[in-house]
Amino acid sequence: MRVFDDLITRGLKKVLIVVSDDFPGIIDAVRLAYPLADHQLCFVHLQRNVRKHMAKDDASVFNKELDKLRTSSADFDEAISKFKLLCEQYSSKYPRFIKGICEKAEFYLAHMRYPEDLRKYIYTTNAVESVNSMIEKIRINSGGYFQSVEVLEINIYLQRENLRRGKWKNGVPILKKCSYNILQLYNIRYEMETQNS
Repeated sequence: MRVFDDLITRGLKKVLIVVSDDFPGIIDAVRLAYPLADHQLCFVHLQRNVRKHMAKDDASVFNKELDKLRTSSADFDEAISKFKLLCEQYSSKYPRFIKGICEKAEFYLAHMRYPEDLRKYIYTTNAVESVNSMIEKIRINSGGYFQSVEVLEINIYLQRENLRRGKWKNGVPILKKCSYNILQLYNIRYEMETQNS
């Protein structure tokens, strides 16, 4: 909550979607901080957890079906329905694990509420993890630690600048293409809030 409180204090008050890992308590924290935001739990981490909690053959089939439902479902409701049917097939064999992921189905599939072109950019936290891994490489090359918080902040700033001037220079074209739709989703969600207040 401290992270979200800090973001709110700095002006981030209305959010359309939060994409995160499944940290303990994060679902409740997002719900408190941004009650109107969709919350997408990392789909790739779901698939990793499937491999960790299921037998190899079952995990392979389950993850193929997950990929299929993510890419072939027309919308959120269809994806949820397919997800629950898939989970039912494995619930007797892995009752505790399947119950846990079923309870979070809406969070693993929140990206399905968005335009199809945009979904592949918001279903996972891998983009953030890529930046974190660059910083981790710098830490390792610096002898395993940063000498101070200031040195860490400088390194993060330099990495961000390198990305901004290179890989991120032109942004993601598809996001620009979807920007009107995203803005409309945002306006509808927060306009309804204003009318209900």
